[in-house]
Amino acid sequence: MPNTTINVQQALGLRVRELRAERGVTQEEFAERCGVFRTYMSRVEAGKANPTLTMLYVFAEALSVSIQELLEWPTVTHVPKVRSKEKLSRGRVSK
Repeated sequence: MPNTTINVQQALGLRVRELRAERGVTQEEFAERCGVFRTYMSRVEAGKANPTLTMLYVFAEALSVSIQELLEWPTVTHVPKVRSKEKLSRGRVSK
């Protein structure tokens, strides 16, 4: 564990975000791929949720990595935001 200033849940969240960003996938798109709400994915990436083993396998499959790769300690401390290529509807109707 290279960085001991973060706990295991925070490390997992950072790793998920790192892998997701490398693939150019937004948090919303990734949550949809995994069949979860974006708010849950946000909590995972913030280190505030403790995903089940089943969810770890779902994350790994959606990222096209092995469980071992998913559980590696993150190599970065900050991951830039990924922007969607298309405008997403938030349920608002434009006039």
